[in-house]
Amino acid sequence: MSDLPQPPRLLKPSLSTPYHIDYEWWGRVDREWRVYLLSHLCGDHRTSLEAVEAGEMIDWVEEDTGEVRQVDGVQHALITHCAKQPEYLTPHTSLVDAVFRVFLANGNSPLTLNELAERTGRPASTILRTLGGARVYKGLRPISE
Repeated sequence: MSDLPQPPRLLKPSLSTPYHIDYEWWGRVDREWRVYLLSHLCGDHRTSLEAVEAGEMIDWVEEDTGEVRQVDGVQHALITHCAKQPEYLTPHTSLVDAVFRVFLANGNSPLTLNELAERTGRPASTILRTLGGARVYKGLRPISE
């Protein structure tokens, strides 16, 4: 046996693997988070929130738990209004954007690919083929164990 360090084990996702938006990924790859986030707002909020200071935080109370969290003002608009509009998720929304929007709407609570399939109307196997590979789309990643 060799004393060489072993490479880290890669996570092989399954349909029951929980996923989320990995916000740290956005920082590591130096993507423009705010621009992408604004693209998911409804027309009214996109216009009114473009001038809001990036990262401006507001208190948000989680309805189910009563937990108070600091959230970005743009995220708050997404969760409380835009995600409830009929055009938020349509059959024409790309798969990656649809999954991303589901996480925005649920406050980034982890969901399995089966749960994502129910919420997006897309087959879980298709979501797995898209998100389960080596490429990371928009920070959509399995929860690290």
